[in-house]
Amino acid sequence: MANKRKRPAAMREEERQAQRAAARAERRTRRAAEQAAQNVPQKTEAPKAPQKAGVPHKKKKINKFRVAVVCTAAVLVALVALGVASAAGVRTPISSIAADGEPEFFSTVKPQASAAPAENTASAAPTPSSAFDGALFIGDSMTTCLKNYVTDGAGSTTALSDAEFMTRSDYSWDEAQDELNGGEGGLWLDDDTALTVTEAIDRFSATKLYIQLGKEDLTYNDVSDVTSTAQAVISALQTKYPNLEITVQAVTPMLEWIDYQGLSSGTIAQYNEAMQTYCTGKKNLKFLNIAAFCTEGYLPAEYCADPEGLCIHLNDEGCAIWADYLLGNKTPEPSPIPTPTPDPNGDSTDNTDTTDIAGDTYTDDSGDYTDNTGDYTDDTGDYTDDTGDYTEE
Repeated sequence: MANKRKRPAAMREEERQAQRAAARAERRTRRAAEQAAQNVPQKTEAPKAPQKAGVPHKKKKINKFRVAVVCTAAVLVALVALGVASAAGVRTPISSIAADGEPEFFSTVKPQASAAPAENTASAAPTPSSAFDGALFIGDSMTTCLKNYVTDGAGSTTALSDAEFMTRSDYSWDEAQDELNGGEGGLWLDDDTALTVTEAIDRFSATKLYIQLGKEDLTYNDVSDVTSTAQAVISALQTKYPNLEITVQAVTPMLEWIDYQGLSSGTIAQYNEAMQTYCTGKKNLKFLNIAAFCTEGYLPAEYCADPEGLCIHLNDEGCAIWADYLLGNKTPEPSPIPTPTPDPNGDSTDNTDTTDIAGDTYTDDSGDYTDNTGDYTDDTGDYTDDTGDYTEE
């Protein structure tokens, strides 16, 4: 057998290096293919020149001084450029602003949060509350007319719709006084719950009270008695509710010539005058003369809702004037006290003619005389007394 010739060691080292280079190239190719499949761009490396066999790889030494000089120069150039741009008024472009609104080159320094900008006080100011928030209206059938106008009529579009109403057709000062003295309630809610005047104030947490009473009281009662009762009720309410704003509303007069058991335009005018005098100058107490539009002292027929009835209630046109006074759209003026005038139809009582016969005072009523002792005489000279006997002159 022939002996095999051995290859030199240097030749074997070159072959191993070539094999290793081929293996590295194969690995790079495979890795590039995998990364391309994942759509990840890769940085291609320039193939390294094969190292000569037997020559060791020598690392290149970094010149630190040269690197420091280059970096310092780059920073100075950047600062100079930034100063020139600021002097020229150049703004940082939007594209260089980070997502949080800060320039990218300052993103490592978080500024302190600045105070929130002041809100526009003109638009942010709360809407003022209605002048009738917390207002309670109490009254008789006259106030019921206003309630209906506010609930179902044109008054529903005004601030009066914010108020509460507690009424009863025959409610009076006398009944309110009885309630304050421990009597049962006479004001009714829709659920048939009876309330006193103070219970109504408490139920609605009223801060303002508008009260109109007197129509019922002036029937069969003297004006002085009615005003005395009304003032006692108001005084008691002011003592119990010192911060309650009370507005006494006038009673409107009746149609001309009407006199119902002492209730007339004349007695109403006297009552209104006395109540206005009482309310003037007192704390949290006002008088609203809603009768001011009755310039002749009588209720004009065009504003009367019941010309065939009591002739005192207001229709929608009259309630509209009432609402204007409450809302401040009209300023009421003093209304005159009507002068009694004889009714040409002979239907009303004339108390202006008197005569004295034998010490007895007689009142003329359509020509007949009556004296205060119960004896009667007419203008023909015939007499009759309360015993049924007649005497001819």
